[in-house]
Amino acid sequence: MRKSRKIKASGIVLAGGRSSRMKINKAFAEVSGLKLIDNVLGKVSQVFDEVILVTNDPENYYYYANESVRIISDLIPGKGPLSGIHAGLYCAAYDITLAVACDMPFLNMDLAVHMIDMVGDHDGVVPRIGEHFQPLFAVYTRRCLPIIEESLLLDRLKMSDIYKFLDILYLDEKEIRRFGDPEVMFHNINNREDLKHAEGLVKKVIL
Repeated sequence: MRKSRKIKASGIVLAGGRSSRMKINKAFAEVSGLKLIDNVLGKVSQVFDEVILVTNDPENYYYYANESVRIISDLIPGKGPLSGIHAGLYCAAYDITLAVACDMPFLNMDLAVHMIDMVGDHDGVVPRIGEHFQPLFAVYTRRCLPIIEESLLLDRLKMSDIYKFLDILYLDEKEIRRFGDPEVMFHNINNREDLKHAEGLVKKVIL
């Protein structure tokens, strides 16, 4: 992990999931004794000059509000992760952002910084392995806002569907593997089986 000063970009942490398959708010589920939300906010806060936590249950997250973490809610609610990215981009102090789901315990922040460095004149940078995208660990610039907002209003909510309207730089598997095992880095928690699997992966990585 890089130890230099924070980069001038915004980290958008998405904590809007209903966790219907978990029966609990998965942001507060634990892997190796560490809450998912604590893990993700901690990593993003170490790297990004601004951190925005997007949630539609802000009363559950007031504990995390401080000079480094700003809490906001969807501006166009009820539309899934795309709404969270939209709100984060709209409120971000910087033109360049990293959007990340709160349920990914093994985030690699060196990969995040690499994507920020690669964005250039592109609208965003998205990891892709074969035909599978990682839209919730990806870089988006403020230039994406008009397309995202139009997509929300048209109920075109699948993340990858908006990419055809944007100039997206895709990172292939070979480049991604320079930073670690994709199956570990992009592992997310949707159910208790995922949580159990994450506990097994802890032996391979450092949270």
